[in-house]
Amino acid sequence: MQNQDSYASFMMDHAAGNHADAMTLAGDLHILLSPEGSETARLWSIVGGALLERDQRPVGRPNTPSKRRLGPRRNTATARELLALSDGAPLPWKRGLSGVSYANTATRGAKFMKLEPGQSASTHGHGALEATVVLQGTFSDGHGVYSRGDLVLGETGMRHKPAAVGDEPCICFVAETSNPIWSLFR
Repeated sequence: MQNQDSYASFMMDHAAGNHADAMTLAGDLHILLSPEGSETARLWSIVGGALLERDQRPVGRPNTPSKRRLGPRRNTATARELLALSDGAPLPWKRGLSGVSYANTATRGAKFMKLEPGQSASTHGHGALEATVVLQGTFSDGHGVYSRGDLVLGETGMRHKPAAVGDEPCICFVAETSNPIWSLFR
C-alpha cells in the first residue's frame, strides 16, 4: 500500500529513533521478521553513523556534543515478547463493530488485529499514519498481498479493504499515530 519513499522515510525515522513507542515496535517487528526490513535498518544505521561522525567534526569552532538522539530507542525485547504473545497463549480478542477482532497491548496506539480465513474489514481510510506488520497468515487490501514480516503503511487519505487470504487466520500488529481530533473524544 505504501510507496517506496514512504517506506524509506519510515525506516529512516526508525533508525534515527524518531518514532513513538507503537511505531518503534512496528519497525522492530518488521526488522525481526523480514530480511528486507533487517537489511534496510542496517543500511540506515550505517548512513546515520556516517552523518553523526561528520556532525562531530569541528568546523571552525570547538567541537560541541550533538544534542541529537544517538540511535533508535530499542524495544527489541518488547517486540520479541509481542511475537511470543501472538504465537503462544490465546489473546483476549474482542470483536469490533466491523466484525474484526482486536486485542490490546500495553503500548498506547498499538494493538493486534485478527482476520479469520476469508474475512475482510470494511473499506476505510486513515486520518493519520498506520503501520501494520503481518505476524501470521496473509492478507490483501486492494494494493498488494502481504505475508509474515511485511510492513504495510496506511497513509493519510489512503483507502483500503484488508481481507485474509488463505486457510489460516491473519494476525497483525497495528500501530497508529495519534490523531489530535480523536483525542477530544477519549
